[in-house]
Amino acid sequence: MQTEDRTGFGIGLGYMLGELKFNIYVSKDSQAKVGYRLRRSITWRKKPSLHILPCIQQVLDVASIKYMDTWQQSSDFMKFFYLIPILNKEYPIINAFADSVGYHMWAFVYDNPPPHDYEMFLSWAEAYDSEYESVKQESID
Repeated sequence: MQTEDRTGFGIGLGYMLGELKFNIYVSKDSQAKVGYRLRRSITWRKKPSLHILPCIQQVLDVASIKYMDTWQQSSDFMKFFYLIPILNKEYPIINAFADSVGYHMWAFVYDNPPPHDYEMFLSWAEAYDSEYESVKQESID
């Protein structure tokens, strides 16, 4: 009987859990309606070496994501939001990210996009900051 070897997949998934960094920041932007723009990216805390890239690509292939040093396109973010729940069904990974605070806030922004009205944006920013402090404190405890 022949079985599928999932070792490379597991190695890739483990590397991703340990090294993916979910970034969110707000920057001034005179072209934006509220004067600020939310920027998101997914990067590597430590860029993987060449020999591990095929293992990582096995995981990324589940959602047709192309390996990059940094993902900044909303289409890539949508693929990650598709990938992570699929992986979580098979392997409980949601709480296994080394950057658990970053992932939580990244998901928070996805579920609670910033409004385009300035006053509402200020309220949103307060809610974001409150959520961040709460999650950060939980990760310390």
